[in-house]
Amino acid sequence: MKILIIDDDIALCALVKRHLEKHGDECECLYNLENVSMRVKEAQPDIILLDIGFEGADGVWSLPTIENAAPFASIIFITSHTESSEMVRALKAGGNYYIKKPLQMDELTAIINSQKRYLITNNPTIKIGTFNFNRKNQTLSDGQQTIQLTAFESRLLNLLVMNQGNVVMRTEIYQHLWKSDDSTAASLNNLVCHLRDYFPPESGVEIETIWGAGYKLTVKE
Repeated sequence: MKILIIDDDIALCALVKRHLEKHGDECECLYNLENVSMRVKEAQPDIILLDIGFEGADGVWSLPTIENAAPFASIIFITSHTESSEMVRALKAGGNYYIKKPLQMDELTAIINSQKRYLITNNPTIKIGTFNFNRKNQTLSDGQQTIQLTAFESRLLNLLVMNQGNVVMRTEIYQHLWKSDDSTAASLNNLVCHLRDYFPPESGVEIETIWGAGYKLTVKE
């Protein structure tokens, strides 16, 4: 997914950006709130990490402007303000989460992943590189042709996309698709092969085998 980090701490932005990109996300940083509406509208992020304290500006006050530019984005406030009144103010303004600095990367990753699941669950069409995956209709389209997926292909692709950039264990896939831990490896291997055939190398979409563990879907920009 596309994540926009708005924070005047350049070193922290770089650290978070590297961390998120390792998990397969596309990240961009803004270091101030100047012309923030135009810049957010151009970026159209799925998730925004927004600091509260800026020199001469306030992230909470800027939230309505940001939401108008990206109305479907999930807002996660990150701030060094520890007062509960600040947390209440940020969440009342429309923030989805509030994380206190110094950031713990495991906590940040868990919260971002929960927001990804929420965004995906509430949107029947998911973008995978240049493809649109419609979970309701179980179709995969690149704008030129539309592929009708089987129910198992659709469920497996959905599971991989919801965990994009992370390994999905084979045992988890067995439970998700067949409600069993003892499904045959051949059935899963065939499903993965079919999905791989739908994404040509130039698409940038890769379903990687993690030997002894499971599979990981990544999208190269």
